[in-house]
Amino acid sequence: LLTACGNHETRREYRSSDGSVVAIDTYQGDDSLHATWTFTDAKGNPYVRGCDSLHVLELGAEGHPKTVVFFLADHRQRHIQFHDKNMRLRSDGYSIDGLRTGTWYSFFPNGFKQSEGNYFAGREEGTYKVFYETGLPFYIGQYHEGHPCGTWEFYDEDGKLEGTKDYGEMEK
Repeated sequence: LLTACGNHETRREYRSSDGSVVAIDTYQGDDSLHATWTFTDAKGNPYVRGCDSLHVLELGAEGHPKTVVFFLADHRQRHIQFHDKNMRLRSDGYSIDGLRTGTWYSFFPNGFKQSEGNYFAGREEGTYKVFYETGLPFYIGQYHEGHPCGTWEFYDEDGKLEGTKDYGEMEK
């Protein structure tokens, strides 16, 4: 829907069906490798910041950027953010060649973290944490090459350890 990079400053407004401004993006850069993008809501509050080239893959129903991809220097690496209809961050992470890599986060509508998990080459790897909407842990476990392993811990809504499950060790 929108792709931009280059040697200039640009300001774009995203409008809802009634014509009111729901988001504004501002690009400032001296070349495609040294640029800064900032998205703000209609009141000027920033909700997305990133560097390098940007591609808005999807607009929300109200016309604001919903799925935003920042292409990093070599264009194989991407920083991906998903936003809800109220422009709140719902998911955030990186990919290389289209496969998740590094730590990915997801968030509840109230802003609390919903999950935090590590990926390598598109598969879960290492610690994975899922939370209740209150921010307390729901479960914590380990992955190896996309498979659960080791002892996982499960918690009740008050944060007390409720039980464990042993997935055993994965072959390495």
